[in-house]
Amino acid sequence: TELTGGEHLVEARCRTPEVKKKFRDMFDRYQGVIERNKTSDLSDSQPTKGNIAGGLTTIEEKALGNIQKIGKKCIVDGVLDKAETPTIPGLHFMDSSSAAAEMVTLCAAAGFAAHLFPTGQGNVIGNAILPVIKLCANPKTVRTMSEHIDVDVSGLLRREETLDSAGEKLIDALLRTANGELTAAEILGHREFVMTRLYESA
Repeated sequence: TELTGGEHLVEARCRTPEVKKKFRDMFDRYQGVIERNKTSDLSDSQPTKGNIAGGLTTIEEKALGNIQKIGKKCIVDGVLDKAETPTIPGLHFMDSSSAAAEMVTLCAAAGFAAHLFPTGQGNVIGNAILPVIKLCANPKTVRTMSEHIDVDVSGLLRREETLDSAGEKLIDALLRTANGELTAAEILGHREFVMTRLYESA
């Protein structure tokens, strides 16, 4: 559901025909799950109430925002099954839930060393195994939930900070975490851990 309506944009950026096919197969399989189990349409759950409160109006708008997070130049190098470890460097999509706790747990199971988690509304996600580094560009969230945010990039939205300087902040936070500095979630004791169940979640 995180890419619905913008999946063709990701598909067009796949490095090889094999990666493109794997991505399309993953997306179509999940769309089949939605079709078989929906009560009316995705508007029952997507965008979420939090998304709507943050200003999103459609699932397509949400997808386009999510796709922007991978940047404008990155090529999709691989598509992973749930908890699958990448075998090559680069950008990968994992067949997973959009639910934060489940997604981060799947990344931990895949062997990730840290999880970079962008949040606009202030998701307080943490994990029992994997350090979660939260970054936020929403000035209101940074102001009211600063204890939960590891990297403040709100200067981007205020036009006071460049993308390069925000990127440097993120790399610096990642290096500090890799060297043992605790994340906000670790300090506050947020240790959400959700295993993928027998059924798929959106």
